[in-house]
Amino acid sequence: MRTQFDYIIVGAGSAGCVLAERLSADGSKQVLLLEAGGRNDEFMVRMPRGMVKIWARPKWYWPFPAEQQGERPAGETWYYGKGLGGSSAVNGTWYFRGQPRDFDAWEALGNKGWNWSEIERCYREIEDFRGTGYGQRGKGGPMQVTEVPRGDAVLTGAILEAAREAGIPVHPDVNTPGTQVAGRTQQTVDARGNRVTAYTAFLKQAEKRANLTILTGALVRRVTFEGKQATGVLVQVGGREVTLTAPRTILSAGVLQSPKLLQLSGIGPGEVLRRHGIEVVHENPHVGRHMNEHMMVSLSWRLKKARGLNHEFRGWRAYMHGLRYMLGGKGLMASLLPEVSVMASIEADKDWPDLQIGISPYSMAQSEDDKPEAGRGQTESVPGITATAFCLRPSSHGYVEIASTDPAVSPRLVPQWFSVPEDRVTIQRAIRKVREVMAQPALAPYVGEETAPGSAVQSDEEIQQAANWMISTGLHGTGTCRMGPDAAENVIDGGLRVHGVSGLYVADCSAMPTAISGNTNGPAMAFAWRAAEVIAAEVF
Repeated sequence: MRTQFDYIIVGAGSAGCVLAERLSADGSKQVLLLEAGGRNDEFMVRMPRGMVKIWARPKWYWPFPAEQQGERPAGETWYYGKGLGGSSAVNGTWYFRGQPRDFDAWEALGNKGWNWSEIERCYREIEDFRGTGYGQRGKGGPMQVTEVPRGDAVLTGAILEAAREAGIPVHPDVNTPGTQVAGRTQQTVDARGNRVTAYTAFLKQAEKRANLTILTGALVRRVTFEGKQATGVLVQVGGREVTLTAPRTILSAGVLQSPKLLQLSGIGPGEVLRRHGIEVVHENPHVGRHMNEHMMVSLSWRLKKARGLNHEFRGWRAYMHGLRYMLGGKGLMASLLPEVSVMASIEADKDWPDLQIGISPYSMAQSEDDKPEAGRGQTESVPGITATAFCLRPSSHGYVEIASTDPAVSPRLVPQWFSVPEDRVTIQRAIRKVREVMAQPALAPYVGEETAPGSAVQSDEEIQQAANWMISTGLHGTGTCRMGPDAAENVIDGGLRVHGVSGLYVADCSAMPTAISGNTNGPAMAFAWRAAEVIAAEVF
């Protein structure tokens, strides 16, 4: 086995697969991609709705227990994807690009060349959008993006009309930049109904290249150094530890694992490193801090007139939909997303959306009263509808730090929900905004009683108490290895180089210094496309 490379990439997720494809396009460079998980080629991965059957299983997900916070009655576990494709192989497939202001904010922070103009170009190059675009969508790129099929066309039409009645314009392309936008949801699913992952879109063909080596089942223990120069990684593979070397090592292990690896390698808060007996290579208190995360809550209502899709996912109907999918890749198993997506501003005078809503014509079982699989992908036995809201820019920021020197041990994860009091107002306004949309005349013939949190929950105090129970992560984290020119305030510079050392880079969502307006899978791939250009432009 070769042990010397030009590039070593740690993590084959949404960013890592793109980096490996782009950097190995130069046949003169030897590229190694390391992934702790497996190949992720199972049927339940390929079928979009298969996710509900494999959710949280350790073969496909890394579990990260989050500490109980403040008034929240219990902690939660965050799950990120494991294996080729990372979270893109096991996520909800929801596709948002983010807003221009998200990316222009990066350049305003001093990161030259990181702006909407560049990122939008990257999107045009990677996309193959199968829909009516706003004029700047990609066609013919490696990543197919389609619209969610209408499971209940009448109800979907009513939801879109309700958004319009609430003052939110409906667009043919929900990724049209704007503060108030509603439209049909877009997903990373191809025209044949197969999930599109970073692996299938970017890496599957590239792995035939002689200069690209992909190792699965490879757990990186730490980055190795000679002084301040990164020389490669120490990796656990096939039951033994191996040292692999390269002049350029790139961490793309994600918002929780990239800062963990930096800390395991001696880069991070000095107090944390010394507590675990790790030799300090470079002290940086910002590694693992400043985590931006979307606060998520879901509201549910009963549906009238036996509408919606709850019954379609139960009993013999579910098996029939599964058979239809196996025979032709069509039907309800080819999606697991809300049929309508909304970008909105909680405050009417804002010029930047701070709320994302997804409205699904079904509702999930939440208690043991609704057997057989309550809360595990089973819909309720009676008709229901769900609206899931994401607060996109909370003022509270969490952090992550190592809990052990063993790389297989989950880090300490502290979300710090509501540590800034203003976020209480934000979550209350978000819930009221969702209710406003669902109360519009267009939905009156279909939507009945609110079941979660319930129509009796009305005052600010009651809504906050409900939110304490309901809130969870959107799994859209950024910022834990944030990018910025000032080494005293950031982890990497605009060239993605880790401050204070040489030969080490971070290129994934952890590097994004601000929150993204929407899901982060698409932005992670566009970011990595741009990152590969930036890194490859350096002279060895």
